[in-house]
Amino acid sequence: MAKPLTHTFTPDVLRTFDKKKVETIRENALRLGADELAQMCELDLAERKPAIGASRSSSTVKSLARSAARLTGADTPSRTNMVVSGYHFVGEKDYGVIDLGDGRFWAGSWAVPEANVEQSLNAGAYLALHVSKTQPSYRQGKIVGYRKASGEGENAEAVEFLVDAAPKSRAWVGAGSGETGYKWAKLRAED
Repeated sequence: MAKPLTHTFTPDVLRTFDKKKVETIRENALRLGADELAQMCELDLAERKPAIGASRSSSTVKSLARSAARLTGADTPSRTNMVVSGYHFVGEKDYGVIDLGDGRFWAGSWAVPEANVEQSLNAGAYLALHVSKTQPSYRQGKIVGYRKASGEGENAEAVEFLVDAAPKSRAWVGAGSGETGYKWAKLRAED
């Protein structure tokens, strides 16, 4: 097994670099299989605000989605035979949540590669919504379905999760400075 790439980058250090340098670091991290560093770069780039009056082009959004798919996909060497077994999202409380009144809810629109969602659904993954990473989730449960989100721009590549609510809160899981955290698990042979 290859030795993991060690680095000294943190979200705060990445913020000191210009966009081009962070993109170069991301590409090198992807090439070397340093998934956490690549994800940290993706989150940094996603959080950078466009110039006033500018918006992300559909090609930029698709490029980000492809990069996210590379980061979380099974073709990444360190994620071979792995599945996302838990999704953690930070956002305004209940923003985009639709409570169905039968113990289930739709959990808004999140930029997650659809291929990962399919595997996660088959593996019995859960979802947890947080108002901050330092607080336990306020809504959580088993993912029982999903649908592509209808939208444009950043939401064009997003999915909405159907969740069977559970009462037990969950602590934040995930690395990086963004609003998304993943819990990874090994794929079982039958998955």
